[in-house]
Amino acid sequence: MTAFDDQTARPELVPVDRELSARMRLLPALNLAEDQPIQVFDDLAAALAAEAAELVASPVGFYSMVNIFKDGYQYFAGMYVPAGQGSGPSQTAASEIPPVQRFMPRDQGWCVHTLDRRKILPLEDIYDSPRWAGNGAVARLGARTYLGGPLIHQSTDTGIGTICLVGDRVTAWGRSSVSLMKHYQQQTLALIDELPAQAPHLLTPPR
Repeated sequence: MTAFDDQTARPELVPVDRELSARMRLLPALNLAEDQPIQVFDDLAAALAAEAAELVASPVGFYSMVNIFKDGYQYFAGMYVPAGQGSGPSQTAASEIPPVQRFMPRDQGWCVHTLDRRKILPLEDIYDSPRWAGNGAVARLGARTYLGGPLIHQSTDTGIGTICLVGDRVTAWGRSSVSLMKHYQQQTLALIDELPAQAPHLLTPPR
């Protein structure tokens, strides 16, 4: 039982990362040890954001991230920034996202809870509960809603990270949204399995 599931515990506390050692041994074999953008993950994040915005009729869109957990921090190997949130009038191209924006402390955001509970986490209105509303990512991203799914490496059963959506408006995540997230979970895991063979062609060239 995790702190999230145990209602007698303090669920706002950051879960202990019991898989850290196993994950850090696994990431080099998956070509995910380096903190660098991966083009196919940027593309995947953009596609998820577009489908989700259409599905729930969002007028402003969503941030979307493919999030790899490291030792004490998270790295967004894939990232999409919606219109009005980047440096220009339209969405920020993945190649123009400043590298610092791809890092986040492990204790910020809701992906740490998604990975710990190993199932989809839908938060329609983050302000509904003080345990979520006090999170540092609220100010950082202007977050009001969240939907995330864990990335569990199938052959080793090791939690690698998450794929998620973050928006600045309350969103009614229904079954269709959860199904969409599950679909993109599987796509992400399939791409991760392909990275060792195709990484030289998939990694974004350094700028």
